Amino acid sequence: MFLREFLNRTGEGKACVVGWGRGMGHKGHMFLASSVITQAKEEGADPYFVVSRTVGKDDPITPDEKLAIYQKVFPKHGHIFHTATEEMPDLTRVLQKLNEHGYTKCTVVVGADQVKALGYVKNYNGNPDKAGNIPFNFTDGLDVISRQQTNDPSAGEEGPRATPMRAVLKDPNVSDDEKFQTWRDAMSPELSDEEVRELMVKAMNRMNDPSFGKKEKKLAEKSNDANLVKYANKVIREMRAREFARKQLAEDVPYAGKGEEKWHDVHIQALKNAMSIPNISMNKANGSPYMQYRFGMAMANPNMPRAGAMSGDPLITAYTDADLQKVKDAAKTLGAGAITHLTDGESNELKDGNTVSPVAKPKKNKYGI
Repeated sequence: MFLREFLNRTGEGKACVVGWGRGMGHKGHMFLASSVITQAKEEGADPYFVVSRTVGKDDPITPDEKLAIYQKVFPKHGHIFHTATEEMPDLTRVLQKLNEHGYTKCTVVVGADQVKALGYVKNYNGNPDKAGNIPFNFTDGLDVISRQQTNDPSAGEEGPRATPMRAVLKDPNVSDDEKFQTWRDAMSPELSDEEVRELMVKAMNRMNDPSFGKKEKKLAEKSNDANLVKYANKVIREMRAREFARKQLAEDVPYAGKGEEKWHDVHIQALKNAMSIPNISMNKANGSPYMQYRFGMAMANPNMPRAGAMSGDPLITAYTDADLQKVKDAAKTLGAGAITHLTDGESNELKDGNTVSPVAKPKKNKYGI
């Protein structure tokens, strides 16, 4: 999906005015959008407003939900509102795309507390970044201003803040009606009570969900080919590590008495009541995952009816005598065949194993501390 699909030109001018933010869609953010529209009219410029894609406990309203709010409050200007995408994740790339559209002048309108933080984009105008590339070049100028610097009717209004809106949802001493009233007062009157309450409930549930926002972030980190390769290599390394531990070869220790797979004596000796059942091997012609499943069922209920030939050759280590008896009963019930005991009883350390901790004992001063 290409960026141009999300940031089509809103007009035919040479100047543009851009609003950028990640707010919760309250009246203060509506003031920002209104300021963008007013500034664009005064400059004879094309307006744009882009909502960042940030989500999480501090941003419990999704970008699409915010977009719906803006479009409802400003129905005549619905086409100017956009949500950031993977191809357009930040203000720098928004400006880059607008510059590619042919704009030679741009004014960025943000909240007063963001003017300094986002003023960095002016340093890139016509200048190379660290990689030597020039992101954009607005030859007639690029500026970053606050909404209070515009002539919009809301410029002198403070507007609500998102922090109290989040805080009230986490306060156990505040009633549901009081929480709703806080949100009702903060949101635009163009939204119905039902819509406000629905947004409030969604925000409250998401703030209590520790997984909210994390999956989106993880997927975004894997969004390009290079990161996908790194992720795949990580999975492969983990699989190989497990396989190495399972199939560590040692010629002097035959596994299952057949020499098909061999275990190092360090692995065998460290396992308690280690055993295998050759007649349920997955390597046998009659093997099937289903029959291993039946064997597991039989361990839970040794008197269950026999379900045919067994399969799978798992290494079983019974921790207690009762567990060991369950394995034996299951093998007998299902006709699994003879059990090959690799170890009996407790697990043991090798005689030549390390008996001294590699971690040095903590030193004490003369006061014993």
